[in-house]
Amino acid sequence: MAGKSPGPFPNCDWRFNEFPNPAAHALHVTCVELMALSVPGKEVGNALLNVVLKSQPLVPRENITAWMNAIGLVITALPEPYWIVLNDRIVSVINSATLTSDTEWVGYPFQLFDFTACHQSYCEMYCSYVLALAHAVWHHSSIGQLSLIPKFLTEVLKPLVNTEFQLLYIYHLVGPFLQRFQQERTRCMLEIGIAFYEMLQNVDQNSKHLSYMDPICDFLYHVKYMFTGDSVKDQVEKIICTLRPALKLRLRFVTHISKVEPAAQVQASSSASPANPSSQVSTGVALPVTQ
Repeated sequence: MAGKSPGPFPNCDWRFNEFPNPAAHALHVTCVELMALSVPGKEVGNALLNVVLKSQPLVPRENITAWMNAIGLVITALPEPYWIVLNDRIVSVINSATLTSDTEWVGYPFQLFDFTACHQSYCEMYCSYVLALAHAVWHHSSIGQLSLIPKFLTEVLKPLVNTEFQLLYIYHLVGPFLQRFQQERTRCMLEIGIAFYEMLQNVDQNSKHLSYMDPICDFLYHVKYMFTGDSVKDQVEKIICTLRPALKLRLRFVTHISKVEPAAQVQASSSASPANPSSQVSTGVALPVTQ
């Protein structure tokens, strides 16, 4: 990663070696050294995350993404007690004042979640750093490790989501991995799709005004047409029916809910009810009498 040549491992014929290449050898010995430490795995995992989350001076700013990927490789190769601490960091961000309070200084939340822009402008936003680090760790995770995300969403994060910023953060967090879920764990993809609507329901019930309904609905339509289809239609329709009218209108094509207003129904029924004028006979006209 540092680009030093020659590397720390001697040149040899890796075809007949225990490890396929120097990188695999380095990853293995690093994990062995970390597991040999006389401290709990939770402390080791937090220390690994703090390498980039606390802006250590030994980490070059221009190579921050390479360090994040290295941490993702190492921490996902360790047992669960080492990498599960990432969930605690995500929960701390969800509960932070940045996402829970309707602050005016936040402005456009998508800039807040843009790690590259925040890092280059020296904003040092903790939420964007955790978002980027979670993407790095989950990118290197096995599908067995990723299969725990739906349970984490429904049991831990869903009760905490009450604001638009929290909801958008969850969408940014899980969105890049929907394609992998759809290909390798369809059941998890369906559970995540339902959880997205349940979180939206929480936000709708706890917010007086929603400023980002269009981006939220665009994302949900993307999930429907690219990943879930009509597989969760029955569960989602019950949730959409409880949302405010503005959200119902925007999401009406998710389940094809009829949006005919009662006044329109009355008008339609009244236009079809009058009798045919040709069948009415005027009493003032003399009718011919047959002999």
